[in-house]
Amino acid sequence: MPWSSIAGATPLNAARGSPPNVSPPRDAAALEAREAAALATREARRERVEQVCRELGAALGFQSDSIRNQAEHVEALWESFLARHGGNPVSALRDLAAQLLRTQRDWFEKVWQPLTSEVWQDAPLKDVCLYLLIWGELGNLRFCPEFACYLFAAARSSSRQNRTEVGGNLFVRRVVRPVFEVVLSETFTPGDPPKFKYGKAPAPANACNYDDWNELFWDPLRLKRCLVMKDRGANAYISRPKRLHDICQGRPWDIWGGLGEVDWERTLRNRKSHREPHTILPLLVGCYRIFLLHTFCFVTLLLAWYSDPTYGEWPQRCALGLVAPCWMWIYSVGFQALTPALAWRNRFKKLLKLVFLDSLPFASYALVLSTYYGWYELPSVDIIILGDTWTLNPSFECQLVLHFFLSTMVLLLALAPRAQNLYRWKFFPSLSECRSPATAAFWLCTVALKIGIDVFGVKHLDQALGNAAALHAGRGASWTRFSLFAVHSFLLVAPAALVCFASLPLASNVVVSFVGAARGIRVLGGWKLFWYRRGIGLTRTPPSTCERVLQLPRGERPARETLPAEGRRGLGAMQWWSRMSDRELKAFVSIWNVMIYELREKDLLSDQEMQQLTIESAEAARRGPPNVPRLLDPMNVFRLTSVLPQNKEARRRVVTFARSLQMQPLPAATVRTMPGLTVLIPHYSETILFSMNELFTNMGSAELLRYLVSYYCDEFSNFKERVCDAMGMNEDQDEEALGRFDGFQKFEDPLCKWASLRMQTLWRTVEGVCRAYARALLNLSEQQDQALSRTEREALVSSKFQVVVAMQRYALFADPTKSTYDIAQIAAVEAMLQAFGQWLSIAYIDEEQTPEGKRYYSCLIDASCPMRPGAMTPHRSWGQQGGGMRVPKFSIELPGYPILGHGKSDNQNCAVVFTRGEILQMIDANQEAYFESALFLPLALKEFESTRGGRRPGILGFREHIFSAVGSLGRLAADSEFAFGTLIQRTMDWPLDARLHYGHPDMMDKLQMLQQGGVSKATRGLNLSEDVFAGMDLTLRGGWTAYREYFHVGKGRDMGFMSVLSFFGKVSMGNGEQALTRQWMRFGLSLPLARLLGIFYMHVGFFLNQCLVNWSTKAFAFTVAFFSLTSRQDPDFKFPAAILASNYFGILYLAFVLSSMWPLLFEVYVEHGLIASLRSLGSSFLALSPVFSTFQGKLMAFYFESTVNYGGAQYIPTGRGLATSREPLSKLFQCFSNSHFHDGLEVAVLLCLGTEVKCGVAFYICMGLTVFSWMCAPFIFNPHQFDDLSVSLQDVRLWARWICATEGGEETSWEAWSIRQQEVKQGSSLVWLFLPSSRWLAVICTGTLLIQKDFDWASLEAYFSLFPPLAHAALCALLAFLRHFCWPSLPLCRPLARLALAAAALTAAEAVGTTRAADDVLCVTLHKYMCVRLSLDLCDWIVAHRPGGCALAVLHDACRLWALSLRLVRDVALGLLLSSFCVAVALIPGISRLHVLFLFRALPRQETRIEGCAREASVSTDRLGESFYPDGTARGSQRLLADFLQPTAQPARDQRSLLHRISTVGSLVSSATDSQRGQEASCSRGAV
Repeated sequence: MPWSSIAGATPLNAARGSPPNVSPPRDAAALEAREAAALATREARRERVEQVCRELGAALGFQSDSIRNQAEHVEALWESFLARHGGNPVSALRDLAAQLLRTQRDWFEKVWQPLTSEVWQDAPLKDVCLYLLIWGELGNLRFCPEFACYLFAAARSSSRQNRTEVGGNLFVRRVVRPVFEVVLSETFTPGDPPKFKYGKAPAPANACNYDDWNELFWDPLRLKRCLVMKDRGANAYISRPKRLHDICQGRPWDIWGGLGEVDWERTLRNRKSHREPHTILPLLVGCYRIFLLHTFCFVTLLLAWYSDPTYGEWPQRCALGLVAPCWMWIYSVGFQALTPALAWRNRFKKLLKLVFLDSLPFASYALVLSTYYGWYELPSVDIIILGDTWTLNPSFECQLVLHFFLSTMVLLLALAPRAQNLYRWKFFPSLSECRSPATAAFWLCTVALKIGIDVFGVKHLDQALGNAAALHAGRGASWTRFSLFAVHSFLLVAPAALVCFASLPLASNVVVSFVGAARGIRVLGGWKLFWYRRGIGLTRTPPSTCERVLQLPRGERPARETLPAEGRRGLGAMQWWSRMSDRELKAFVSIWNVMIYELREKDLLSDQEMQQLTIESAEAARRGPPNVPRLLDPMNVFRLTSVLPQNKEARRRVVTFARSLQMQPLPAATVRTMPGLTVLIPHYSETILFSMNELFTNMGSAELLRYLVSYYCDEFSNFKERVCDAMGMNEDQDEEALGRFDGFQKFEDPLCKWASLRMQTLWRTVEGVCRAYARALLNLSEQQDQALSRTEREALVSSKFQVVVAMQRYALFADPTKSTYDIAQIAAVEAMLQAFGQWLSIAYIDEEQTPEGKRYYSCLIDASCPMRPGAMTPHRSWGQQGGGMRVPKFSIELPGYPILGHGKSDNQNCAVVFTRGEILQMIDANQEAYFESALFLPLALKEFESTRGGRRPGILGFREHIFSAVGSLGRLAADSEFAFGTLIQRTMDWPLDARLHYGHPDMMDKLQMLQQGGVSKATRGLNLSEDVFAGMDLTLRGGWTAYREYFHVGKGRDMGFMSVLSFFGKVSMGNGEQALTRQWMRFGLSLPLARLLGIFYMHVGFFLNQCLVNWSTKAFAFTVAFFSLTSRQDPDFKFPAAILASNYFGILYLAFVLSSMWPLLFEVYVEHGLIASLRSLGSSFLALSPVFSTFQGKLMAFYFESTVNYGGAQYIPTGRGLATSREPLSKLFQCFSNSHFHDGLEVAVLLCLGTEVKCGVAFYICMGLTVFSWMCAPFIFNPHQFDDLSVSLQDVRLWARWICATEGGEETSWEAWSIRQQEVKQGSSLVWLFLPSSRWLAVICTGTLLIQKDFDWASLEAYFSLFPPLAHAALCALLAFLRHFCWPSLPLCRPLARLALAAAALTAAEAVGTTRAADDVLCVTLHKYMCVRLSLDLCDWIVAHRPGGCALAVLHDACRLWALSLRLVRDVALGLLLSSFCVAVALIPGISRLHVLFLFRALPRQETRIEGCAREASVSTDRLGESFYPDGTARGSQRLLADFLQPTAQPARDQRSLLHRISTVGSLVSSATDSQRGQEASCSRGAV
C-alpha cells in the first residue's frame, strides 16, 4: 500500500514550497469523504488497521503477537477519538496522529531533517501504527523517547522505499537488543539475573543512564558524530566512511538497514550529559536562586539591625552587594562541573560573563574600601564631549552609587531564570508557562510574612552580638581574644541563620492554609457548603444527580403554577419528587437504589437500613413521604441523627456524594463521548486475598481477625446478617445442619473476602475498581442511551473501560514446576478472573531458557485465556493440589532482563503496552473505588478536552479518602495524607502551579506519557520516587497538570510505627536522589522564581527544611554549651547565648511544630466545621502528634542528608497491614540509633553542659520535647512494649546478645551491622570532609576554647589536649600491624569487646591526664569528643574507599578497629540507658492497658470483653491439635474454621448455634464502641 494513500495524506511542508513526494489530491474534501465512507463501520476500520500493521510487521520484522496487540491498541484509540468527532473517522484519526506524534514532528523538523534533508509527509494511520509497533517492542528503551523518534524516522523512510519482507523478531534482535546490552552493561554484570555492579552503593557520577542516552538524540551534530559503524577488519575504514550518516548520505531509507551494523558500544559509551555526584553541589547549583534569596534577606536584616563601628558603617553595608556575585560564582563553576556535554564555546562564554559581568560588584566594592580607608584615591579624569571638556571627579558618593547600581543589576540578573537550552542543542523541550500572576502574589505575601518572622529573630540576634562585642571590647586585644570573639559571633549567627533559612516554609504553611481554605470553600460549593455540613443540601441530591451527572434533558417538568401552594414556598419548594419529570425521577430512583445496594453489599448497612433508604419505584416516589427515604425528605433536614445511616463510612459516602454534586465547576459529559480509560495497578508481593491460614492460627483466630472484628463491629454484624440470609439460615436453624462442612464452605469464602475488604489488599482494589466503575458506567449508559440493549451497553462500556494488573511475579507463583509456586496466590488470581474477568486483564513477565540464553517476555492473560495443558483451576480455600498458568493472549519478547530499576517502574513499563485506553489511571494495590464517586467518571475524563497553549492536561489529580485511620498512628498518617491530598494539593494546583504527579489516583494522558518516556522513570537509585518524574518531565516538556475534587477514590496508608516511618524514609531518600538529577537543576535554572519557590518547597525543599530545623536544634544546643563553658572563665559570657536562645529558638520552634498542623485544621474546619476542627486538634495532641512529628522530621532529615552525601537509596517495602506485633529493642536500635538516638543523647549531654546559661522556659520545653521524641518515641509507639516486665527484661537480654555476637548478619550481630554502616559510605565524596562541615567547625570552636585556657604550652602535655585520643589509636595500629605481619590468623574484630574497654579507659585517662582543673576536664572532654566525631567520619571514608589498596591495608584495618571499638562503647552506654527506660516504664502499674488505649483507642475494660469473646470464638475442641495439619494445608484451615464456628464440646442443651456464636462475637465487640457511636451520633451535624 502506498504510504500516502491512507486516510488522506497531506504534505506537511507544502506551504513552504518543498516538492512533496506525492502530488496532493485536487479535491481533498471529496477524498476525505470517500475515506470516511470506506471507514464508516468498525469492522472496516479494524480490517484497515490490521492490514497496515501486518504490512509494517512483514517489512520491518515485528513480532506477530506485538502486531496483533498494537492492532487492537490502535483500533481502541481510534474508537476513543471517534466518539468525540461526530463519527468522522478521518478527522478522528488525524486528531489521534496529531496528539500522539506531537513530539515526533517537532523532533523530525529539528533533528532528522537537518541530518537527512527529508521532509515530513502526513499518513496518519500508517504513522500511528508504525510508532506504536516500534514503541511496543522497545522494552526498557521506552524510557528513551527520542531514541524511539529516531527509530520511527528511520523505519518510516525505509518502509516507503523497500517492499521486501523480513522475518519476525528481527527488529528486537538486530536493532533493540544490541542497544539494550550496552545499557545493561553500564551498571549491571551479566548473570541470571544480572546484578547491579555496585551493590547497595550508588552508581558513579559518570555512569550513563536513560536520560543521557536519550539526550544524545537531541542534537544532529552530536548524533552524526557519535553513530559509528563496527570495524570489519584492518582496511574497513578505507572502503567506506566510519559514521552511519556519512554512509547513508542522501539515502535516508538505508539508515534503517544500517542500524544493525552500528557499534553501539562505542556510540553510547561515555555520553554523559549531566553528572549526579552525591554532594550538596547539584542542589546548590540548581536552586542557587532560592539560597541567594534567603542569604540576601538575612544579610540585609542583619546589617540593618547590627553594625560594628570598628570597621565602619559603609564597608559593612556595601558588603551586601557581594551576596549575588558569590552565588553566581558557585552556580557558574558548579554548572560547568556538572555538565560534561556543554560545548567549549558555551563554557568560554559563561566564564567571560562570570568574570566581566557577574564579578563587577567585587571591583566596585574594592574601590569603595580603598577610598573609605584611604588606601588609594582615584584621580580626576577629563572627558571631552561635543568639544566641551568635562572633569569627572569620582567622589566617594559616586562610588557608592556605582556599587549600588552594579550590585542591583547583578542581583536582578542572578534572580532571573536562565536560558532553557543552555547546551544549545537543536531539540530541547520547552517549559510550560506559569498560568497566573496569583503565583507571584502568593509568594510576595509569604516572603513578607517570612521577613516579619526574621525581623523578630534578627532583633534578638543583634542584641546578642552587641552584648558579645561589648564584653570582648573591654578585655584587651590579642589574637586569642580575637579568635574567641570570632567563634562567639559565629556561634550566634550560624543557628540564627539556619532558623531564618527555615522560616519560609513556616510562613508558607500559614498562607497555604488561608488560601487553600478560601479556595476550598469556593470549589466545594461556596455558601452551599454550610448547608451540606448540616444535611440541608441533601434534598437537592435528586435533581442535581439528573442535571449534573446523568446529563438528562429537563423534559416536561411540572410547571410551577400547577404545583400546590405549599409546594411553591418554604420547605415545600424542596419537594423534589413533585418538580422532576418522569424520566428524571425514574433515572434517579434507579441510581439511588444501586448506590444503596452497593452500601449493603459492602456491609455498611443492615437489611433494615437498606429497606429504609431504598425507594420502591418512581411512581411511589412521586407520591412523596413516606415513600421517599427520610434522608431525602425536606422535613427531616434538621434530624440527621435519626435519618443518616449509623455506619460512619456509609454516612461519609452519602454526604460526600451529595456535596460533590454542588462543586464548581462540573463539566458535561456522557459515557458514549468519554475517552477510553485503563486503570493500571502494579503488584509485586502485596496480599491478594486473605486465606484461612492467615485468619486462623493453630491456637484459634488470629490477632488480625480479632482486631478487625473489634474495629468494624457494626459491619461484622451486617456481614453476619447478609451471609446468613444468603445461606438461607436464621438463628433458630437446626444445629445438625450447621455442623456439616458444606456450611463452613459457604461461610469461608465470604469471611476471607470480608477481612480482605477491610485491609489493604489487591482484592479490595480490584473489586472496588471493577465493580464500582463498571456498574456506574453501565447504569449511566442505561439512563443516557435508553435505546441500547444490555448487550450493547456492555459492549460500549467494555470499549471504554479496562483494568490491567501488572502482576510482575505471576509466572513465578503460578508455575507448578518452580520452587516459588504458591497455590494460595494463584487461587486468588483465578478468583479475581472469575469475578471480574469481563474487565480485568493481568500482565506479567515470563522467562524461557533457550540455547542462546534466557529470554524474557511481557505477557497478558484474561478470563478468556485457557489453562495450560495439565493445569486445573484450584479452589483457593481448600488448597486443592495442582493449578497452573493460563495460556497468554499476547507474549512479546523483550530485549533482555527488564527489571533494571527498583521494580515498580519496570513493572509498569512492561504492562503499559497492553493498555487500550486513551487515559491511564494510576492506582496502587492499597486503594479502592466507590460507586457513587464513579458516577463522576465521565465528567472527570471530560477534563482532558480542555486545553492550554494547544495542549490538554497531561496529568489530572483527584482527592483521596484515607480509610486506614485505625489506631493512633493510623489516624496520624491518615490526617497527614488527608491534608496533603486536599488543601495542599488544591493550593499547589492554584495559585502555585506546582503540582506534579504522585502516583495515585491521578489520571494521565497516555499519548503524552508515551512521548516523554512513560508513566515513570527507572534508573536505579536516582528514580527511587519514580512517579514524580512523570510530572517533572511533563512540565519540562511544556505540559501542565490539573486537580479536581468532585471525584475521589479510597486509599490506605501505613498503620504501624515502623511501616509509617519506612514510608517517609523511602520518600526522603527518593527526594535526596531527585535533588541531584538534571530535572531539578533545569527546574531551578529555568522556572520563574515565584513558580520555582512553589515547586521547590512542596518537594525537595520540604525535606531540606527538615534538615535545617534539626541542624538548628543541634547548633543551639552546642552554642549554649559553648557559652556555658566560656562563662566559667567570665560569668558575663553566658548572657549572649541566653538572649538568643530564650527569645528566638524556643518560640520559633514551637511555631514550626504548630504550623505543621494548620493545613489539617483549616481543611477540617472547611469540610466539617469548627467543632470538628477543634476535636481533631485535641485528638492529635492526645495521640502525641508533636512527639511523632518531631521524630518523623528527624528521620526525614537523616535519610535526605545521608542520601545526598552517600547515595544508596533503596526501595523499602513498608507493609500495609495492621501493626500488632512488638518490635524488639535490638531492631529498634538498628533502625534508629544512627538517625535519632545518637543525636538525642548528644543534645542531652550538651544541654547538661550548658547549665550555666539560663534560657527561657520555651527553650527548655522545645529541647526537652526534641530529646524525648528522638530517644523515646520508638518505644512509646511500639505495640505491647510495656505489656510485661519479663518481656522487657527478655528484650534487654536479646539486645545484649546482639551486641556481644561476633558472627552472623546485621540482624544477629552488632559487629556486622556496624561494618555495614561503614560500607554505606562507599558513595561519599572526600570533598565534603574538607569543606567547612559541622564536624570541622565544631573542632575549630572547641579548639579555640582550649587555647584560652592557662596551659603550659611549653610542655608536650598541653598539645596532646588538642588532638584526638592518640593512645587508643596507637593500640589499634599495633593490633593491625601484628595481624598483617606477625599473627595473620588473628581475626580482626574478635578482641572488640576488650578493645572497647581499653578505648574507654585510655580515652578517659588521656582527657583527665592533660588537664589540671575541673573546668578544664569538661572543655578537654568536649574537644576530644568533637575530634573523635570528625575522626570517625574520616576513618569511615578510609574503610569504605580503601585508598592505596593492599599497600595501606594496615591503615584500613587500624581505622576499622579504632572506629568500631569507640562506637561499641557509645552504643553499650546508649543501649543501657534505653533499656533502663523501658524497664522503668514497664514497672508502672496499669501501664500496659494505658498503652493499649493510647495505640489502639480501645478502653481496657472493653478490650477485656473483646479478648474474652475472641477466646470463646477461637478456643478449639480437644481434638484441635489432631485436626490441624503442621504443613498448613487447607484441611487444617477447614478444621479451624469448624472450631471457630462450632460450639465447644458441651451438652447439647448448652450448645449455641452458628448464628448465635457469630452474633455473640458481633454483639460483644460492638459494645466496645457503643459509647463512641453515641458520641458520633450526637455530634453528627458537625461531623457531616
